[in-house]
Amino acid sequence: MEKSGNKISVSGIMLIVFSFLFASFVQYRPNRVLSGTNLFARDLFGNTLIIFIFLSILLFFFLIVNPKKYIYFTIFLIFLLTGIVFYTFGKVTENEFFFPLPTGRISIGGGFWLLILGIYMVINGSFKEFKEGVLYRRICYLGIFLMIAIFLMSGHLNNLSIIKEFFNRSTTFYNQVSRHFSLSFLSVLAGIFIGIPSGIFIFRSKKTNHPLLYLINLGQTIPTLSLLGLIMLPLTFLGERSEFLKNIGIRGVGFTPAFIVLVVYALFPIIHNTIAGLKLVDENLLEIASSMGMKKNQIFWKVQLPLSLPVIMGGIRTAMTQSIGNTILAGLIGGGGLGSIIFLGLAQAAPDLILLGIIPLIIMAFILDSFFSFFIIFYKRKYAGVLS
Repeated sequence: MEKSGNKISVSGIMLIVFSFLFASFVQYRPNRVLSGTNLFARDLFGNTLIIFIFLSILLFFFLIVNPKKYIYFTIFLIFLLTGIVFYTFGKVTENEFFFPLPTGRISIGGGFWLLILGIYMVINGSFKEFKEGVLYRRICYLGIFLMIAIFLMSGHLNNLSIIKEFFNRSTTFYNQVSRHFSLSFLSVLAGIFIGIPSGIFIFRSKKTNHPLLYLINLGQTIPTLSLLGLIMLPLTFLGERSEFLKNIGIRGVGFTPAFIVLVVYALFPIIHNTIAGLKLVDENLLEIASSMGMKKNQIFWKVQLPLSLPVIMGGIRTAMTQSIGNTILAGLIGGGGLGSIIFLGLAQAAPDLILLGIIPLIIMAFILDSFFSFFIIFYKRKYAGVLS
């Protein structure tokens, strides 16, 4: 393995050790909003901390000696370390020390997040120079997510403040996750139906500065909040003057303005990647297809589009992950989604409520991004001889 990947992995190990020795692992607070006492890993885990340090040193040894040879040992140790930390962490939070008051809360501290970052860096660096490194990394990340999900569903971490926030708002939480995903997905779906034909049209027009492309680029440069404000004005005007439009959801707040803004932002990567993908198709292949008697439309559907599909899917992937992030702002205008939970947490100065909105959003973006990554990888593998 090259030094760049090794440096990332070694830096991850150092970050893991730092999180165990010097960073606050949890914060105990008398209630959900007051500041509390920071507790370090040595305060929480006691002698078990020696096991964590030993596993970290063992990881460091494998990465220094021969990271490629010991790659399976490295991944095994990462999974083992993660599992033991979460198991011990759950057991520690059951201690009566944390609950002298019924309103006592245990919030995750910076050391815990540094540990997660360190694990990510070790996995990322370990596979950095492998031919199928992206695929292996994604599988490892999904494995870590699955392990954490098992701990959560088993009730092992129920004493954490973020889990208590979830139980207090479980119905609302599921509704907002569904709303967030629906808004993101539908906006990208609309972007696909508009963007791909638009990209094909611009590509075939052979104009480098097409007016439609200028408008799409202009829309991308306007800040999201500003664009929301610009969209809300005409929609409010139309909704107030037409009962029919108001009844079908055309109004200045809620789903409609958020949906339109998300579609505008989704168009940029989809259109640009569609044009780029079509441009990358080798002209010699098109000439060969034409010499075989294929018509123009046949060449497009059977040669150009299949060969440009990985690049187009890359644009859809970017639009999807971008849309999931931008949908947060729908919470500001009554559009729902995880943004409403995040902004409620900000208003109440409740950090665990903010995390309750942010963590599912990150997981959602990661899973969808992994789906598109796997599709592109397997598609390229299937047509490797033609795409190379």
